[in-house]
Amino acid sequence: MANDINLHQGAYGHEQAHGVAERSTFERLLEYGRFGDEGLFTALFVGDIPGMQGSPAFDGGPAEPITALTAISQHTKHVGLIATASTTFYDPYNLARLLASLDQASDGRAGYNAVTSVIDEFALNYSLEHHLDREARYQRAHEFLDVLRGLWDNRELRRGPDGRTRFYAEPTNHRGKRFQVSGPLNIAPSRQGRPLIAQAGGSGAGIKVAAKHAEMVFTNSSTRESAAIYRGTLDKALVEQGRAPGSVPAIPGLIPYLGRTRSEAEEKLAELDSHVDWAPIAPFALGQFGIDIPLEDIEAPFPVDLLPRPEDVEKTVKSTFGNYVGLYNWIQECPGVTVRDVVAQAVGRGGATHRKFVGSYDDIVDDFAAWHADGNVGGFNLMFSAGAQSIREFIDHVVPRMIDRGIYRSTPADRPLRERF
Repeated sequence: MANDINLHQGAYGHEQAHGVAERSTFERLLEYGRFGDEGLFTALFVGDIPGMQGSPAFDGGPAEPITALTAISQHTKHVGLIATASTTFYDPYNLARLLASLDQASDGRAGYNAVTSVIDEFALNYSLEHHLDREARYQRAHEFLDVLRGLWDNRELRRGPDGRTRFYAEPTNHRGKRFQVSGPLNIAPSRQGRPLIAQAGGSGAGIKVAAKHAEMVFTNSSTRESAAIYRGTLDKALVEQGRAPGSVPAIPGLIPYLGRTRSEAEEKLAELDSHVDWAPIAPFALGQFGIDIPLEDIEAPFPVDLLPRPEDVEKTVKSTFGNYVGLYNWIQECPGVTVRDVVAQAVGRGGATHRKFVGSYDDIVDDFAAWHADGNVGGFNLMFSAGAQSIREFIDHVVPRMIDRGIYRSTPADRPLRERF
């Protein structure tokens, strides 16, 4: 389950129209944490935007993930807590301490989503003259994660003959091209040893990072066929790293729009759409990827012939490559789409360019069952379009149906987060 970064652009207007009380960013996140426990979700995934994308901001910032999840850990018992942080902007020793502290505070429920960051303006906030190019960012990410793992792995708790437990840690003495870190880390391990490592591996470089370091991968597979292809690509990369194929679950993003019937779900989506002024957000639809195609007439057919193929922009794309692939494939699968349709898919309807599901409660359970039977994904990163209202609906109407079908557990997960994946 993801956070407010992925809301439908009309979500706040929808809440106002329905008399939902305004809450602060932290109040909303605490609410999501409680839903995580109640709804038997495996984890709450909090993304990060490490800079301002425009003022005023509708989302209150948003909150810094590690701080937010540490607060949420004190209001939850079971749901995992996965924080996003940039390997480009952080120092590995500092981040190792922060995440290890979250892991302690949550009793072994912490995870780390490693990203390299892509927005040039944000680099200027972190004492960089400019953003690193794609190759340099991923080289840094590899070494960063090596240091992080070394700091976390070189420590343990031992019970002595006197019955007391003591903390032992060894130096890492890392001397690399980008980092010189002696160690040891001065934070004791939790019951899971160290946080889970997740990564969004869509490009070739991203998949290499995921295959070497990750224990779970966020993906942008919009069809069962593309999920099977990605599974094969990831498994090949895992074998090259000496790891077992299938050992790292792929978790595609999904934004559900639901109702008792498909017609009701479509009406809910249309109502959310009605709260959006589409024209001002159109430039961001492709601009987020560094692609300059004018999108001036919202009602005009989308200029498909001008859209570059993913393989031609893999090394230059500004935002997440997997998100661009997802958008490109969706446009190819939907001939005749308008500019408004593309803007809605890419930005307006939340969840970046991930799959949007519109249907009944029974329809989505059938969909989950089919993907589950294929064996190519380990679950879904659910991004709820209208926040608390959408989550409440999912917990009340979808979770019981999944339990009845035997495709989801009926009790909370109490194992450390790494063991759940």
